Amino acid sequence: MTRTFPYLRKGNQYFPVIDVELRHGRVALRLKALVDSGASLSVFRAEVAEYLGIRIEKGKPIYLTGIGGRILGYLHTLPVRVGSTRFRCKIVFSKEFTVSLNILGRDNFFQPFLITFAERRRQLILRDI
Repeated sequence: MTRTFPYLRKGNQYFPVIDVELRHGRVALRLKALVDSGASLSVFRAEVAEYLGIRIEKGKPIYLTGIGGRILGYLHTLPVRVGSTRFRCKIVFSKEFTVSLNILGRDNFFQPFLITFAERRRQLILRDI
C-alpha cells in the first residue's frame, strides 16, 4: 500500500510529517512526527510516554548526541501503526528532548517502507515493502 503525506508548513518552512499511532497496553495515541532520514533513532518527548502510561526510566538508558549537544533518553519498543501497517518500533523517550516535533529515525522505523521525500511537491510517500 502507498500513502502520501503533505509536508507540514511551519512559518516559511515545510517538514515531512506523518500521522503515527503508538500503543502501550490498552492505551493508544495518534500524533504527528517528523520522518528524519538524518536521525538514527526515533525520539519522542516525555509527555508522550506519560500519556501512554510508560515509566520511561524502565527503558534502557541511552545518550543521544547531535547538533544540540547530548541528552539522556530511555529506549523502549512499542507497537506502532502507520495507516494499516503495524510493526514494533524502537523509540527513545527523553525529558531533555524539548523540540516541537517528535522524530521518527532510521533504526527500524524505515524498515517496513520504501520512503520517498518528494521535495518539489512537498510530499512524503510511504510504500509498504
